[in-house]
Amino acid sequence: MKKLCLSVWFVIIGCAIASAADFATETLEATFKLFHKDSTGTCFFVRREGADQALYLVTAAHVLERTKGNTAIVVLREARANGAYQRRDHTITIRRDGKPLWNRHATEDAAVLRLAEPPPVPVGALRLAALADEARLTAAGLHICSSVFVLTFPERFEANDAGFAVARQGIIASHPFRPIQAHHTFLADFTTFAGDSGGPVFVAGTDGHPMIVGIVLAQFRHDERVTMEYEERTIHHPLGLGVVLHAQFIRDTIEQAAKKNAADSK
Repeated sequence: MKKLCLSVWFVIIGCAIASAADFATETLEATFKLFHKDSTGTCFFVRREGADQALYLVTAAHVLERTKGNTAIVVLREARANGAYQRRDHTITIRRDGKPLWNRHATEDAAVLRLAEPPPVPVGALRLAALADEARLTAAGLHICSSVFVLTFPERFEANDAGFAVARQGIIASHPFRPIQAHHTFLADFTTFAGDSGGPVFVAGTDGHPMIVGIVLAQFRHDERVTMEYEERTIHHPLGLGVVLHAQFIRDTIEQAAKKNAADSK
């Protein structure tokens, strides 16, 4: 059985419809496609509270590590007066002189890139408080079989010409779900594809805003090797399970990036 990273080389049911639209749309507006000919994944933007108004791009570390060169493209959307959206591909710098500009978590497959310049069009961004820590997960009562939502770009696929992410639903598929420090990742039952890496996994928070419980990292599959007299082949059987990293490690990486920037600015 193999675990595969998902770059290209999941609210509890019963909430009112209006509330569901609010938290889901908020997450959607902060989620974007991050691509390059070498690697494509999903990312989302976060803003810290206080004086720091920078955008922090969050994704799986392997998405950036597999991207060669100094730049990558984020697919932004520009709102029109008639309610439609126009796709806007925006090039960002991810390396300088061959050195990564992103911060990678010390032990986990998570990366955060602090954007030095604002994007050319207004974009959505999640509050840092939206990223769930141990206390919020405990209060929410999430456990095996709890429903979750995910927003990603499976196999580079976009929901429409404007470049929006595709929404899907799943359940927490592994136990125990907590404590975070003992179980850094968990399984989610939803069909996973290359391009899902970095996508937010979320539920509705008690405040009506999204609560991000983690990001998609990888999928599991069973590889079957078939040997015949004149032919050998390997058949890949997807198990429909995604590996999700707890959001606490994203919070930690954002704070790491903020501290690094503060130190570099002195």
